[in-house]
Amino acid sequence: MSKPSNEEITKLTNDIYQKLCSMGANPEDAKEIVQESLYRGFLNINGINSKAFKSWLYKVALNQYYDLCRKNNRRSIIEFEDYHVLGSGENQVEDRLIKQETKDEYEQILHKLKPLERDLIKLKYEDEYSYKEISEQLNLKESNVKTYLYRARKKLTMIFRRYNNE
Repeated sequence: MSKPSNEEITKLTNDIYQKLCSMGANPEDAKEIVQESLYRGFLNINGINSKAFKSWLYKVALNQYYDLCRKNNRRSIIEFEDYHVLGSGENQVEDRLIKQETKDEYEQILHKLKPLERDLIKLKYEDEYSYKEISEQLNLKESNVKTYLYRARKKLTMIFRRYNNE
């Protein structure tokens, strides 16, 4: 592979940085993501097609940004739930047990789906990804994501009904 020039790398890192900031990343996170992406790019430079280097680097950076968003989203949900449970007064333990049982039942039902179906449900409803983001994440056409997700929801509903009738 012909290695990218310093000018190409500078332009590429600036473009990725701008893209991340336009997507809502704060400047410090965007800088860290760009730096980590470049590091990974140069570690794997021999295995990446020279024509695909730019898109590969973008993909790595976007995936890191999505991971950061998911991590931050989970943290804020946990903080909210902890606050909510602490503020509930006398039924704290009971509320927490009911919430945990419900979560365990949901996970149990979810594991009856195929891995792709499970991933689609989690990406759409837990991580709140758009159809486009899911299609990029799973390398599927957006129309296929919609179709597979529709089928997964239908299957999940049937499993849930059976589970509740037992």
